[in-house]
Amino acid sequence: MSQPSTVSPISNGALVLRYSAFLIGGVIVLNIAFLVLESYLKQSPGSTGALGLILIWSAASWMGQIWFRREQARPPPGRAWFVALLCALATFVLQAALVLVIAGSMPGGIASIARYRSSDQMLIAGAFISILVLEFLLIRGAIFWGAKAEEKRAQQRAAKAQA
Repeated sequence: MSQPSTVSPISNGALVLRYSAFLIGGVIVLNIAFLVLESYLKQSPGSTGALGLILIWSAASWMGQIWFRREQARPPPGRAWFVALLCALATFVLQAALVLVIAGSMPGGIASIARYRSSDQMLIAGAFISILVLEFLLIRGAIFWGAKAEEKRAQQRAAKAQA
């Protein structure tokens, strides 16, 4: 069991910043790896559909580990849900920015998005909301499991130190 912490809690903004930095860094590293695979090794990475979710899980799990290490306690559930929501919104903003950059580079620019029928726009909006909910739950689960894994490591280190 973890002991009460005398360290001040890490701020929500710092947690979201660390999460976002890991996520953006992971996207950059993966894109460089794909460029190397395709350009120099003439290999295609194949289907990478779940890679974004794996990156989100990794970033949130890493953040959960940092959170536990800093506070020496599992994140309180209410605060963990709130930070997960902030991280999901940060992820959504990054994804929306990427979509707008891609749409801006298409012939017709961003106005090409408005050409969809209203029923198509509603379907696209529903898909985005569904993805946001999935990412939110994924982030919350990863925070829990990341903190739990770090707690287990701390207990193992404490047991070794006592032995």
